[in-house]
Amino acid sequence: MRNGYVSITGKPNVGKSTLINAFLKYHVAITSPKPQTTRNQIRAIYQTADCKIAFIDTPGWHEPKFKLDLFLNSEIKNSYKVADVILLLIDLTRLIDDEDRKVIETINKFNLTNVILVLTKKDISSPKKINEYTQQLAKMINPLDTIAISSKKNLSLDQLIKTISLHLPIEEQTLMVEENDNKTISEIIRQQVIFNTRQELPYASTVVIELNNYDEFTNTLNVQATIVVEKESQKPILIGKNGSMIKKIGIMARKDLMNIYSSKINLKLFVKVEKDWRNNEKFLKDIGYSNK
Repeated sequence: MRNGYVSITGKPNVGKSTLINAFLKYHVAITSPKPQTTRNQIRAIYQTADCKIAFIDTPGWHEPKFKLDLFLNSEIKNSYKVADVILLLIDLTRLIDDEDRKVIETINKFNLTNVILVLTKKDISSPKKINEYTQQLAKMINPLDTIAISSKKNLSLDQLIKTISLHLPIEEQTLMVEENDNKTISEIIRQQVIFNTRQELPYASTVVIELNNYDEFTNTLNVQATIVVEKESQKPILIGKNGSMIKKIGIMARKDLMNIYSSKINLKLFVKVEKDWRNNEKFLKDIGYSNK
């Protein structure tokens, strides 16, 4: 059996989480139509009779504007260090831009030779465009292979898995997957913040789990979480009129959590203002965002 780590990388909102969800047939990574969604490496195991793969879903690479951004980019670099194969995703429906070039520049800077180029959204692209992108990218990077796929339509995913497997080590190794319930729960809640709020709020918010315990007698997972925002003006947007928005976020997050945990979910949400938290090094370290 071949087995190893596979890092999924690319610019923000290129379909990294959608791909890993398609591979695993259930929801393991936060997805939304807005960029900068994934903030932590999310690892999940895919296994067949022939291979075992630990996928690492990373944040999208972007130019640092806040200290938080330094952590996000360090997560990507750290994934490169452990990966046996790197999937570089390029969206066929978007122009190859400076963000794509920055990711490629970083890969080339690390002298990485284990990259598979994955062109996404094959279902709404033409063979001509696929060929054009393949030729254009060949001038920037020398991948092991290039494959066009569609995660949503499940096109060529089997081919991609087979290609990944060919480049994985044959020797036995124990694949470690970090189990962190607090991280999973906070990402699910934050997804609902992203889906239900507008403008800058999704990027200026984070979720801190204050309480997470399981009552075996009632089969209930009790969770208390605080949604942190940067400005006082953002707090009423998140709470909504008569608490309507925070209630909606709670209902939808609870529903998602029930799909993961085989228990009742008692979820209580609070809102707190922590001014300029994305640049507050102590606060970032306290909630687990540290690139040191």
